[in-house]
Amino acid sequence: MSLLGNRYGRADHTVESPGPHAPLRRKTLLRLASAGGAPAPRRPKHYGTIFGTLSLTSIIGRAIGPWIAGALHDRTGDYVLAFWLSIGASLVSAVAIWLAAPRKVRAVAGRVPRGL
Repeated sequence: MSLLGNRYGRADHTVESPGPHAPLRRKTLLRLASAGGAPAPRRPKHYGTIFGTLSLTSIIGRAIGPWIAGALHDRTGDYVLAFWLSIGASLVSAVAIWLAAPRKVRAVAGRVPRGL
C-alpha cells in the first residue's frame, strides 16, 4: 500500500517524478535493489545458503517470540521471565557469533597498510 501511496499520492517523492534529483533517486534505487542479489567477488561460496538460513531462523524467532512472551505473561502475570529469556538468547547468540568468527585473517596484497 505504501508503494501505491507514494506512487499516486505523493508524486514529488517518487523515482519517476521529474526534478534535479531524479537521476540520483534512480541510481540509489538500482543500487538498493541489486545489493541483495548481486554477485560479489568477496562473498563466500555458500553465501545464499548461509544468508537464507540466517534469515529463516530470524523470521521464525520474530514470528513465535510474541506468542511465547504472551503465553509466559498469561502463566506468570508479568513479562519478567520473557525478558530474562530474551536476554539469555541474546547472550547465547553473541557467544555463537564470537565462536564462529575467523581466528586468522590472511593479509591480501594492497589491503594492508605499509609498515605493519
